Amino acid sequence: MQHTYYIGMQLPKELVTSIEAVQNELFNEELMSKPLEPHITLLPPPAVERLEPEELARQVKVTAAALLPLSITLTEVDIYKDFAIAITVESDKIHALQRALVALLPPEAEAIYYPNPVFSPHVTLAHALHGKSFPAELASQFAAKLASRLPTTFTTTHLTLFQWVAPREYKDIVIK
Repeated sequence: MQHTYYIGMQLPKELVTSIEAVQNELFNEELMSKPLEPHITLLPPPAVERLEPEELARQVKVTAAALLPLSITLTEVDIYKDFAIAITVESDKIHALQRALVALLPPEAEAIYYPNPVFSPHVTLAHALHGKSFPAELASQFAAKLASRLPTTFTTTHLTLFQWVAPREYKDIVIK
């Protein structure tokens, strides 16, 4: 059976509120996808779609316990290629956590989104519609609007399973 969900980290609510306000202000339905709740993805949907969510959540909980809590710093707004605008993430242990989670997956699982050959933790702000591209100044607009919030550091104590409920909508299931 195929499931649609991903494993990631929620951001603090006040930060989500600030980011969503900027996303809504700069949203252009002719250029970009409806934004998802701001989050950090550790295992994308293609990596976990054939795994039972409840079983993977149990394994993730045990694996993550050795590395949590985790200090995370959201640093700056950046543009990836010309199709995604995101906030870069720095953390001493986030790469070790992601590698430990990938080790839970079957060998055929795709743990990294094409075309990125390595895990690059980030918070997506905007993603271009298929065939569209972002002008560089759009990233500058996001950066200017979020300048008072970045950089910012917070601690996370748990991971989240984001379960698909409708196109571009997920339900958050905290893994504690």
